[in-house]
Amino acid sequence: MALITKSAYAQDKELAIWTAASSSFELSERMYIDGALAFRSNAGLNAISRYFGEAGLGYKLSKSFSGIAGVRYGTLLDRSGGIQGNFTFYRLFAELKHKASWRQLRFKQRLRFQEDTEKKQGTLTENHLRYKTAIEFKIPNWKADPQVSVEFFKPLGSNSVNGFDRMRYKLQTDLSLAGNTLTLAYFIDRDTPLNAAPLNSHMLGLFYDLEF
Repeated sequence: MALITKSAYAQDKELAIWTAASSSFELSERMYIDGALAFRSNAGLNAISRYFGEAGLGYKLSKSFSGIAGVRYGTLLDRSGGIQGNFTFYRLFAELKHKASWRQLRFKQRLRFQEDTEKKQGTLTENHLRYKTAIEFKIPNWKADPQVSVEFFKPLGSNSVNGFDRMRYKLQTDLSLAGNTLTLAYFIDRDTPLNAAPLNSHMLGLFYDLEF
């Protein structure tokens, strides 16, 4: 039993931390710009795995729908495998968002297409279609409303496989801090690479959104 338990635990990755600061600027009643600076770690704050900046141009189609297109650019610090070092990466993405409410429930959905490019000894490009659905429960006289979500990653093109190669589960709450929004989150990423057992990685998230 001890051997079985240790084997199952070994399939999990190390605990990661994702920290970001973001903001949004309205250009008009319908058009806006989003921006963010973030870093991620694979083993606590002492081992940063990547840091990046992101910017996007959004448009409010209606009260319920909005669309945004943008780019993410940063540095990937790879300390595993045969090719190690600091490498640049960037992401191009476009997404459609939808939100609705019913009584004390808030529903959010997002459909995103993204193209990720990493430059190591060569150039590696991966395309994904992502679908995320979330439910938030508004509790009367309570500031820390819980929100749960699940996101599916579908590989496209040359890296396409049957089904999803990742599922992301998230539990979060948004808190008001000095007139801005502080988000505390816990993620579980379930990767399903080909010819290998699924890998679960756990991540803590701390996000601060500046409101202007």
